[in-house]
Amino acid sequence: MATKEKVLNIHQRLNKIMGDVGYIKKDKKISFGKGGGYTSTSHDSVTKLIHPMLVKYGINIIPTTKQITQEGNRTRVDLEFRWVNIDNPEDYFITEASGYGIDQQDKGIGKCWSVAQRYTVLKTLHLETGDKDDVVDHVDEDIEDDDIDFKNEPATPSLTLSETDQIELKEFVLDKGIPITEAVEIFKEHGYSKSAEIPKDQLGKIKTAIVCHANKEVAHA
Repeated sequence: MATKEKVLNIHQRLNKIMGDVGYIKKDKKISFGKGGGYTSTSHDSVTKLIHPMLVKYGINIIPTTKQITQEGNRTRVDLEFRWVNIDNPEDYFITEASGYGIDQQDKGIGKCWSVAQRYTVLKTLHLETGDKDDVVDHVDEDIEDDDIDFKNEPATPSLTLSETDQIELKEFVLDKGIPITEAVEIFKEHGYSKSAEIPKDQLGKIKTAIVCHANKEVAHA
């Protein structure tokens, strides 16, 4: 008599994916004015890596928009993602994420959606991101990182701002009405050529300097 195959629950399926993949290369350069910026992982590269794993282990990710807010060219979308076991749709869990998008035309909502989905996948699966090619073969081999040689680049101290910290700092700058180029000059005044060099324990001081700069701009308006 054939042994009945055990049906995995949603958490066991997620664990299977984490056992198969654990790293994805950063493939996108985000620039902050003159010389500033950071590398990031694109939505397409995350989707290319994870899609076959979702098919293999029978998981559907169902996104639902909870709220959309817009102010000028700045958009925020709050989303809910339901991770569903396709063999038992009652077996699921939910993650929530928000995305910010700045666009002069009509792509703000799409940008928000992509950011939120990318981060909920990366964080739920605890995927490591980095600049090297030597772990995952799912990322396009012909991607160029703006001719940056990461192997010869000094290692960034672990206590400097993470990619998420840098994005939040950029949003903070924009929220204060300060152009990114002016924010970069503030970084330089404190000895940092870009946001990736800022130590986490100096973030408060940088934000204070940005607020002071914003208040001066208002006073002179």
